[in-house]
Amino acid sequence: MKKLKHILILFIILLNSSCKGQIQKQSQDEGNNDIKATNEKVGIYDYGAGDVVTKGLLDKEGNIWFTTTKEGVFKYNGKNFKNITANDGLCSNNVWSVIEDKNGVLWFATAEGLCSFDGNSFINIQLPKVDTENVSPITGLPSRKTKVVSTIIQDNKGDFWLGTDASGAYHYDRKKFTSFLKFEGRIQPSDSLYNNCITSILEDRKGNIWFTSMTHGGINRYDGKSMTHFTTKDGLLGDMIKPSFEDSRGNIWFGSIQNLEGGINIFDGTSFKSLTKKDGLCDSNVSCFYEDETGRIWIGTGDGVCSYDGKTFTEFINQGESLGDIRFIIKDNVDNMWFGGRYGSLYRYDGKELKNFTQTKRLN
Repeated sequence: MKKLKHILILFIILLNSSCKGQIQKQSQDEGNNDIKATNEKVGIYDYGAGDVVTKGLLDKEGNIWFTTTKEGVFKYNGKNFKNITANDGLCSNNVWSVIEDKNGVLWFATAEGLCSFDGNSFINIQLPKVDTENVSPITGLPSRKTKVVSTIIQDNKGDFWLGTDASGAYHYDRKKFTSFLKFEGRIQPSDSLYNNCITSILEDRKGNIWFTSMTHGGINRYDGKSMTHFTTKDGLLGDMIKPSFEDSRGNIWFGSIQNLEGGINIFDGTSFKSLTKKDGLCDSNVSCFYEDETGRIWIGTGDGVCSYDGKTFTEFINQGESLGDIRFIIKDNVDNMWFGGRYGSLYRYDGKELKNFTQTKRLN
């Protein structure tokens, strides 16, 4: 069954040429009596595969922000959730990521471009509609235009780097956009266009900017002057890469979504090391990483969460079941761990008990 599921996922990705086509099994039943009581009060919302809690962010004031594909964002102050949507000024209810800049302003990566929030008002910043370079100088083929921002970081200079779902990446210095990697990856057979979907951007401790591509673009590293391209020839498990993460030792972790051939690549500054299901990884589709205070790496996958101590993988199981397709892992300021992903799933783990907030986050 798992093999059939992985094949179906890959087929949908190739058919739609986008970042949005992965499918997860139905999320598990609510397991907490107090949550069940709340659900009876507010009514169960019928979440589907396209309902994803995409990212979590702990801000400087201790609030946690959760972004979603359909419900806008949720702000959690430690006691209550507040849902913020397009009706409140948010640029789109389809939000892929969020960061907080050095001035405390929140920046959301949305389906309608970049969206900033200073605590009072939202500002929408659209991606460029026309680029000076419209076709690849090598193939003569164009890139698909998009207004979707899929990921965002702020570098150590204060500038922003944005990933898109089809047009590569942009550098944004608050005045102008500069295009990168628009003509990277596989030309899609459905429209003969480049559709380079950038799924993560990372600045390492040396100041290099790393880009991962889900549409067969592999990994690129920018040193401020030139790009270095990494493929399967350099040791990658595949060329469809989703998350990137730098651990406390300076190693950079990458997650492949190459289905049965996927897993983890770790770059030590010289070469790539691979970790797969053969090594104990709980699933070959890897979506996120988190390092705890002990140095243990937590990995979110298409079929649950596992952790790695440098030698052994341990699967995180709740009442005999995995958590399903998890897209982010963070900790709050009181050391609770949060997991979120497909089917609107949101969980909090305090080290002993796993509490399900999938439905209760809708109670404002």
